[in-house]
Amino acid sequence: MKQLTLLLLMSIAFTKVSAQHETKTMVRLAKLVIDPNQLEQYKAILKEEAEESIRIEPGVLTLYAVQEKNNPTHFTILEIYADSSAYKSHLQTPHFIKYKTSTKDMVKSLELVETTALIPDMKIKVDSAALKQKKYQAKAPKTQPFGKEAFAQSSNTTVRWLGMGGFLINSHGTTIMVDPLLRDFDMSVMIDFPIKTKDVPKLDAILITHSDNDHYSIPTNRDLKSVTKSFHSTKYVDSLMKAEGFPSFGHNPNDKFKVGPLTIKMVPVDHAWQNAYPGTAKRTFKNEDCTGFLIQTPDGTIWAQGDSRLMPEHLAIMPPPDAIFFDFSDSEWHFTLAGAVRIANAYPNTPLLLCHWGSVDAPDFAPFNGDPEELKKSVVNPDRIKVLAPGEPFKISKLKTAK
Repeated sequence: MKQLTLLLLMSIAFTKVSAQHETKTMVRLAKLVIDPNQLEQYKAILKEEAEESIRIEPGVLTLYAVQEKNNPTHFTILEIYADSSAYKSHLQTPHFIKYKTSTKDMVKSLELVETTALIPDMKIKVDSAALKQKKYQAKAPKTQPFGKEAFAQSSNTTVRWLGMGGFLINSHGTTIMVDPLLRDFDMSVMIDFPIKTKDVPKLDAILITHSDNDHYSIPTNRDLKSVTKSFHSTKYVDSLMKAEGFPSFGHNPNDKFKVGPLTIKMVPVDHAWQNAYPGTAKRTFKNEDCTGFLIQTPDGTIWAQGDSRLMPEHLAIMPPPDAIFFDFSDSEWHFTLAGAVRIANAYPNTPLLLCHWGSVDAPDFAPFNGDPEELKKSVVNPDRIKVLAPGEPFKISKLKTAK
């Protein structure tokens, strides 16, 4: 009891305050005994997992660990979640699964103690010095909202970044969205989405690159089902969409299909990250479960990259695309910043429409943390880097060829 009292009175560094925790929080203690020969390694893994959970999961309010002085192999972790759903979501995150699999041979015993808060409305004091250490994160420009006018008949091809990895394309009145996410993401979002799902009047197609929920947003696509003629993705994602009742079509790598006057080609990617974290999924993923898209319009060709590690195919697209929905995340399961620079410099005149950055409040989570200023330092012809605001229109035009 003395140890628990001390724990609760301590100033907590890994804490987020939320109005939710007044009424339905889940509070518990995890008591662990660790292999004495692996103490330092365990503490390093635990610290990484706790920091990442607090910074990228809104529903994880507190993860605070103490080590007993007289029994250094004994640890107690105070866990506070916004509710039971937040806890269940936490258990499915890659960083928690990584922690669990990395420490399974270090933990000699584990006791989970469910508790009831004695003073539910008491706020936990936050270590302000720790909060000030939050890393810098580049943020997208202020959103430029749009409405039905963006879906009207036109005499050109215009694209609008939706935030995250998503785009709207209107090519002479044919409208498609790529990876739309317009509501209910499970991480803290820093931007206002440029349009609400209820305000989308029509779509000829939705293209989905892969099943990660920042690209295949089930709530968004459910809302858009009634105004969308067809959904297109890989064979695997098609199976998920058919289970939702979407009018969907599955395609193989390098397949081509048409949406109105647009010709769309499936571009291979390497993004089967789930296989690196045992327990993340119940199936073995294949690279063909994910895709990119090469979208040929009357005004030029657009490469929607999707998520991928760098592949030789990405450096040899011919003719060069006239615009790239450009992911420059410095993440091992994306191109990395160095790989993104290689792609940019392989197509030195192609406009780079930045995406997959500046949208999610997660300064330590590399997949969302590209910085346009860092990219500009290494890219040939940096003026072609387009730092679009969510909703800002950009007209596609064919590259001028040298005479």
